[in-house]
Amino acid sequence: MENKVIADLHTHTVNSDGTYTVEELVKMASEKGLKVLAVTDHDTVDGLKDSKKIKEYEAKYNIEIIKGIEMSCNLNGKDVHILGYFLNLDDTDFLKELDRIADIRNERNEKIIKKLADLNLPVTMDELKTIVQGNVISKAHFAEIMLKKGYVSCKSDAFKNYLGKGGAAFVEKRDYKPADAVDILMRNGAFVSLAHPKLITENKDEVEKLISELIKHGLKGLEVNYYSFSQKDKEYYKKLAEKYNLIITGGSDFHGGNRVEVSLGDTGLNLSEYENMKKSLNLL
Repeated sequence: MENKVIADLHTHTVNSDGTYTVEELVKMASEKGLKVLAVTDHDTVDGLKDSKKIKEYEAKYNIEIIKGIEMSCNLNGKDVHILGYFLNLDDTDFLKELDRIADIRNERNEKIIKKLADLNLPVTMDELKTIVQGNVISKAHFAEIMLKKGYVSCKSDAFKNYLGKGGAAFVEKRDYKPADAVDILMRNGAFVSLAHPKLITENKDEVEKLISELIKHGLKGLEVNYYSFSQKDKEYYKKLAEKYNLIITGGSDFHGGNRVEVSLGDTGLNLSEYENMKKSLNLL
């Protein structure tokens, strides 16, 4: 039982590109025996702003809920995601920065709509808004509409042929640097971890260079336990975390129906790993 996952620290809700509400996600986590759940929607904390409700969910489902975020950044054409945990949601500077990031995302969405129109695959903002429960319109929502309209046979085709890198309607998000995300999260007082390092690039030297740079800005954690990582991957990134004195984080990256190959709690932290994380924050 020592290695039993008790904390899933990487999950998404309808407020970004997941398919469950915060309460539905919390209920499911409790039913699976998890003791800790971090909600880490992309570039938004909309599902976490009502502190009273979050406390009610914790009491009702007997689970600790960590207020988190996954910030989408890019560096030299590569996607880099930064996880922030134990957020202070009274920080108006942080909330203003999220509004600015939302503007960047909306700018990209308008460009995707234009590219799809040029391909005779019209998608409107009004159509997208009918399926979005939060305020974040993501590429997953584009894929859903394209499937509904018969433009693609499945969502993965939408990403492969149109929305993903190299696709006919792909639009690079305007630069948002990982160091900037770490800086704003550090000013917020959050615990900051680098998400799924292997997905950034297979070039290990490049990842290590990024880690050493982000440590200068306050990076404290590395997502070692991730659903698609092999045991060999986990062992490699664990050693890397030890080398740089980083705390191990981990999670399933659960998106509900938008990522059917993974289940909530598939990956995360066991009790001793989670306690180690809390000790580093003086929370134990």
